[in-house]
Amino acid sequence: MSKNPGALSKVYKTVISSVDRFVPGFVRPLWESPAGPRTVFFWAPVFKWGLVLAGLGDSLSRPPQNISLNQCGALAATGLIWSRYSVVIIPKNYSLLSVNLAVAIIQSYLVYKHLHWRAQNARNAVYKHPNYSLWMEDDW
Repeated sequence: MSKNPGALSKVYKTVISSVDRFVPGFVRPLWESPAGPRTVFFWAPVFKWGLVLAGLGDSLSRPPQNISLNQCGALAATGLIWSRYSVVIIPKNYSLLSVNLAVAIIQSYLVYKHLHWRAQNARNAVYKHPNYSLWMEDDW
């Protein structure tokens, strides 16, 4: 690590110290906790809820044939891995646990949705390569 903090660290510390004066007393225990809003342990799960919202959008609107098994499988696996990590680190981060469990559940559902579609339509699938004029059946 460098000895001098970077520009973003200085901005962050300035913002936190200026907001610190306006935090009400009943919120102060959360504000000063080891996994509170003054740390990355709070903000990382907050922004990761965007993955949960994207997965919900996919589960409601994306056709099953357009779901990527690789992407959804990788996100489901990382959700499970980080769920385990969130309870063994110090401080225990239950907000990280909840967001990662949500990611794992939603992405696992998308994997199931695609595999179910694939099982239902295995004999009806036709593959058309853009460079070849022959139609070929796809066996997966």
